[in-house]
Order: sequence, then structure tokens, then C-alpha cells
Amino acid sequence: MMPGDTQSSALPIAADATVGTCQNCAVLHQNLNEYVSSFLALKQKITLLKKSQEQADQVEKLKEENANIINT
Repeated sequence: MMPGDTQSSALPIAADATVGTCQNCAVLHQNLNEYVSSFLALKQKITLLKKSQEQADQVEKLKEENANIINT
């Protein structure tokens, strides 16, 4: 609802939006599900890559510390 609108003027618009069915709703719903699934899979991969990079950084740090201990 826009500033200055009353509920009575907004109701017909909302009612029009819910009347009838969308001809492409099933296709749109399927596409949305696929996009969400792809997004979640990508997010999981990014999280795993970040953890893997953190572990690789830790290994490098420990190798350097180990080399310093051996050289002293």
C-alpha cells in the first residue's frame, strides 16, 4: 500500500492478484526449485573450499614452524 492509500483501495488490487491461476506457475515453481537447489549446492561447495583453503594454510604454517625448529 502506498502512502495515502486506504485499505479499501488496496483490497481490489490484492484480490485481483489472487484470482485465477498462473498458466506458467508449475514451470516457474520448478525453475525456482532448481535455482534454489543449485544455489545451495554452490554455497556448500564454497564453504568446503574455504575450509580446505584454511586447512592448507595451516599445513603451510606448520611446515614453516617445523622447518624452523629443525634448523635451530
